[in-house]
Amino acid sequence: MTLPRAASAPTGSAPPGSAPGPRTARELPPAGGPYVPSPELRAVLARHPALADFTARVTDFLDRHLPEPVTEEVPRPPWLELRGHAARAGLTGFDVPARGGGGDAGDGAGQAPGGGRGAAVPAGLERVAQGLAMYLAGRRDCDAREVFSSGHGAMALRYGPPAVALAVRDRVVERGELAGVASSEPHSGSDLRGLRTVAVDHGDHLVVSGTKGLVSRVEEAVGFVVFCKVVAPEQAAALTAEGADTGARTALREVPLSALWLPMDAPGVRTQTATPLGLRGWSLGHLHFDGVRVGRDLLLGAPGDGRRIFDAHFAGWRLMMALVCLGTAGAAIDEAMARTRRHSVGRTSLASIPSVASRLGTAAAEVQAATAWCFSLLEGLDRDADGADVAACSAAKALATDASYRAVDLGLQLHGSDGYTCHTPMEKRLRDIRGLRIADGPNDVLYSVLAHSLLEGARAGARVVRQRQV
Repeated sequence: MTLPRAASAPTGSAPPGSAPGPRTARELPPAGGPYVPSPELRAVLARHPALADFTARVTDFLDRHLPEPVTEEVPRPPWLELRGHAARAGLTGFDVPARGGGGDAGDGAGQAPGGGRGAAVPAGLERVAQGLAMYLAGRRDCDAREVFSSGHGAMALRYGPPAVALAVRDRVVERGELAGVASSEPHSGSDLRGLRTVAVDHGDHLVVSGTKGLVSRVEEAVGFVVFCKVVAPEQAAALTAEGADTGARTALREVPLSALWLPMDAPGVRTQTATPLGLRGWSLGHLHFDGVRVGRDLLLGAPGDGRRIFDAHFAGWRLMMALVCLGTAGAAIDEAMARTRRHSVGRTSLASIPSVASRLGTAAAEVQAATAWCFSLLEGLDRDADGADVAACSAAKALATDASYRAVDLGLQLHGSDGYTCHTPMEKRLRDIRGLRIADGPNDVLYSVLAHSLLEGARAGARVVRQRQV
């Protein structure tokens, strides 16, 4: 089996998307040669050798288009353009059922089994393959997380009616455009029962009203999977009536969650952007729905299926975000190891100081353990998508992002004052991972999901809504 290669040296001066140029002395990779796949990555490929070619394709794509880790000192990569390149390389649809077409050989595309577009990923390994792509993307930059796979568009592809699935496939998979998700709301955060965005059911159509935020991709996405409550006109009138009492709000909490695909060009959709601390490669802000009229055929699943769709999707997606951070942390540890070998205090190298070695070893152990747990859970999802362990996946994301943050913080510390500048990728990594400790559910909440599951004891969970095959 040929193991993939990946760049790991600190950032250089080559612009994103161009071939890497010669490295200066301070940019040399760690002693011993170029990056060697981490033990946890080698373990995944040892269990799934059929993914070695796919992993090499992803690595080659990154080497071609994003050869160095990103810093704030260089121009921001054209992320959406890179996603378009990934689509032509067949790297945006490998996680969903294939449908006709073929990749661009110039970008290293593969032919999916059955003639579909995409890098060749054997059936039953789609989630593990997606995790590998996210891990490798994270080694370059957290904002590279949107370059590969169908992302949140997978919900429309898996649960949408045929017309929706085909339209989303054309734009998100074939063209490399972006899909977003809108669940959080300003007043309730991640409390899904407390959502107030409603889709008023008028029989042949729905009218969507409400505000979502903060959500990512508000300027780039061509459509959003919107989580809302489908209500009758009478209930909607009670909610909007002057002096509406708390009883109406309480009743709304009991309405089951629904999901629908909402194109961004629908009349009545407005965006409002905000400036985030990190993860600045993609826009962040609010979505306002001012009486947006959509057909009932944009519903994903049936009315009330939203919570099951959410849990099924985010069980995997949280692991993807965890692996992005773990890839970032792995790169930071590699760079910190290289620096400790090169730098000395007096006549003693930093690597020879026991406290430094101990802290680096602790960081590496935490990152390797979290990575192994995430891939183990993804293997479970590939075996039985309907049997997702939502609690374990939630806690794994929290554990992984916490461990990654500590590892990058240590890497920054070991780079001294240089690590606190935009000259190295450390400060950007720290800000980016800090955001992913909040996104898709704050870590304290995610840990509590596992705690409640353990306190309640083992019980049979509801099966997730059946996935439609297109």
